[in-house]
Amino acid sequence: IKSSTMQTFSAFSALVWIFARFPAEAKPPGIVWYQKQQHLFAAKEIRRYVYHTTKQWLHLHNSNDSLSDLLKTQDKAIVLHEHDPALTDRLSLGFRIRQKMGEQSYLLKTTHLHESTQLFAIGADSTGVLYAAYAIAEKFGIRFRLYGDIIPETTSEFCLPDVDEFSEPTFEIRGLQPFHDFPEGPDWWGENEYKAVTTQISKQKMNFIGLHTYPYDPTPGTGRDEPTVWVGLKNDVNDDGTVKNSYPTSYANTMRNQWGYTALPTGNYSYGASRIFDTDCYGNPVQVGNCPLPTTPEGYNAVFDKTGIMLKNSFEHAQSLNVKTCVGTETSLSTPMSPIASLNLYYSKTRQDNFLTTTECAECENLYEFVRVEGFVYAHPFPESVALNTYYNGQLQDNVLSVKPPAEGYVLVRTEGYAFSNSTRLSGNVTTTLLMYYNADIHDHLSVSTPEGEAYAKTHGYTLVGSVANVLANGTVSTPKEYYEGIFMRIQKLGIPLDYYWIWTPEGWDGGMTSTNPVFKAAVDDLASAGQAHAAVNASFKLATCGWVVGPLPDRSIFDRVLSSDYSAITSIDMHVGNSPVDPAYVNITKHDKWAIPWMEDDPGLTAPELWVNRTLMHMEDAKKYGCQGLLGIHWRTVQTSPQIAAMAQKSWNFGLTSNDFWKSWSIDEFGIPDPATVFAAVESFNLPRPVNWGGGPGAFAGNIAQCTWGSKYDFVDTLASMKSKVKPGSCLDRFEYWLNSFQYMRGISRTECAWGQYNAAIKKVGKESDPATRQRMAETLALPLREQLVQNATEMMTYLLQTVSSTGEMGTIMNVLSHSLVHAIDEPAAQLESYLGRALTGKAVPSRAYAGPTKLAVPTVRSVVTKGESCCFVLLYCAECFFVQQEYDRR
Repeated sequence: IKSSTMQTFSAFSALVWIFARFPAEAKPPGIVWYQKQQHLFAAKEIRRYVYHTTKQWLHLHNSNDSLSDLLKTQDKAIVLHEHDPALTDRLSLGFRIRQKMGEQSYLLKTTHLHESTQLFAIGADSTGVLYAAYAIAEKFGIRFRLYGDIIPETTSEFCLPDVDEFSEPTFEIRGLQPFHDFPEGPDWWGENEYKAVTTQISKQKMNFIGLHTYPYDPTPGTGRDEPTVWVGLKNDVNDDGTVKNSYPTSYANTMRNQWGYTALPTGNYSYGASRIFDTDCYGNPVQVGNCPLPTTPEGYNAVFDKTGIMLKNSFEHAQSLNVKTCVGTETSLSTPMSPIASLNLYYSKTRQDNFLTTTECAECENLYEFVRVEGFVYAHPFPESVALNTYYNGQLQDNVLSVKPPAEGYVLVRTEGYAFSNSTRLSGNVTTTLLMYYNADIHDHLSVSTPEGEAYAKTHGYTLVGSVANVLANGTVSTPKEYYEGIFMRIQKLGIPLDYYWIWTPEGWDGGMTSTNPVFKAAVDDLASAGQAHAAVNASFKLATCGWVVGPLPDRSIFDRVLSSDYSAITSIDMHVGNSPVDPAYVNITKHDKWAIPWMEDDPGLTAPELWVNRTLMHMEDAKKYGCQGLLGIHWRTVQTSPQIAAMAQKSWNFGLTSNDFWKSWSIDEFGIPDPATVFAAVESFNLPRPVNWGGGPGAFAGNIAQCTWGSKYDFVDTLASMKSKVKPGSCLDRFEYWLNSFQYMRGISRTECAWGQYNAAIKKVGKESDPATRQRMAETLALPLREQLVQNATEMMTYLLQTVSSTGEMGTIMNVLSHSLVHAIDEPAAQLESYLGRALTGKAVPSRAYAGPTKLAVPTVRSVVTKGESCCFVLLYCAECFFVQQEYDRR
């Protein structure tokens, strides 16, 4: 996509652009864009934001050779230009442009030529020009956040600011690492969300987005088989990048039992939460029709194909805004359903017994001879697989390979491997059917899959019993290099514009992995295989490493010595969910670029507010001290983390920024008043209460009577509430109420956990009573009132949470709270109390299905930039009696 095709719009200005009439002026103000067509987009962005703040519509002029003449016709002009030292002399600007400008840097300089005023925005390159455009927008009062733009609600007279500023970034690479696994994060991002996020990344003068993929794993469970990166071989990729063969894959959704969540259809949600979801199985758009998990090979492929298209379109948009893109997997690469084992057929003449096994027949006592291989099976189970077992009848001396015993008298010997069920076949002759035959005269079962095996059975008195399973026809074990070639080739065939592919060391390395451990050597070999594959397919993207640590102990910089120049960068998220400082080992990395990744939030606290501005700025200072060229932020939510992400973006261009300075300007920008800055500065980082923690998954609640004493820890909530009257109605008040409701919800968590703990103690006491009548009376007088209090506290908490819904992040938090915590606090314990009462719970003891809060209207995904011809879908959430509305916008 070329920048010239980008179209900007907003709800307030779209009609103006279509119908406005411009008055004739002798010297109307305008924007002159020069040299490159892609600068037109930067010019349009300036025009949009100037109009928002001044109602002045600026004319756009393209100038190549007539810039000087054009400036004479402009009363006030903004000039966009790439770095050209000769421009000074050519136009007699009266100031000198430095001979060299670092990549992405820009200069803003106000001049007065031809009895007019000009604001020159000179970028070192096209990226610098775009950043200069957004810097000009900021001069007019616009502020950029990850969730959207802050636009002043009052306008002023158009006047060019008097500036003389040169800006360059501290870090060459700046951006985000949205982490895949939970519904609060990119697991629930479709193309709309990716494009919205990368747009705001660019506006905040950042230039990178990188994604992690939890690896393929043959056993069902948590944290595996995500569709961001498909793992397979070159022959399994069609010419258009779609896949022929794949495996079950999914992102987080409301009906998937992973990370401690209980599968709950959204239609069963209480507190009014059910109304903000449009389907019971809610998740990523790529899984529509395959939620919670695809169950057929066609379904597996469809999810990967849709994900590939989503990333292609999203990354094209990102790169049009000069945002670099990255995806990756973990080392050592886990490959689909491998290793495999051959089904070896042996025959004993003395016993007249055929024996099909994956072993070398060590127990055969020289009574059996090898005949042939009858297919191949996987060594590990996988979704939709069936176990192939050896059963033996000692009386008949008959071995049989089957899914279940063929008759009484057969006992299980062992599981030989895993195959596809009879209903599942892979395309391209990958699988073949394993057939079972039986010879009643000699009491021998024979399982075969080859034409030779079938011919033998038919000519030796065997009768077909039926099909056992579908086994692999080919037993070639592919190498990691071949799998990486398949991964890289598919990315290129799909046309995904990728700048980096990073390979992560696993989370377990954070626990003390050493360089003497064989796992480390395997990882080095795996990384070398990726480098060889990268060269073999002539991949256009660069390679990098990432992980939970920079490298293993004792010298965490060891990757700098053992990795070849195939790898451009070595990087890592900060250890211990960000609570440890940036690793000093970065200073010893000298042969590769190095990027640090501080945590904008951590997953143990994911269902509550987290404010890490001060820590983020400190980690940035360490990263610079250690010579890092890149600085990224790991996160899930977009609105909750917007303060620390904004601080990270700003300090990258203004390294003297302190947390106190940031909170003062942030408070004025967000709320129109400085007062709340004192509250946020006082409670950020480790001063903020922490009512949730890891409990089989992120942000779990726990019944805890100790929370009953936490009241004073939330005094800051009342302090913040007392400032509400100072905030002007409108968007400032909306943003203020978002944070006030967030903190009131947070206090509600503690109150709910307190009531849950009190109820648990009471119901335990009731359960110890042996006399039924006394137990019933205790349930009525002791447990039931506490149950009612628990429901009341949870209702108040959820009402505050529902008022914060302004992105998919808060929608994911709703799922997390309901299916991870309240299901255990309220839903599941109901049956026990009902048994003690001898009746069903009613009234205040049952959560209401209705929303109890004030009317709210939210757009979870705010798009401010779309591509010409793009069909764009907007979702509106209206909470009075909450419901979900979807609106299509087609910009053609």
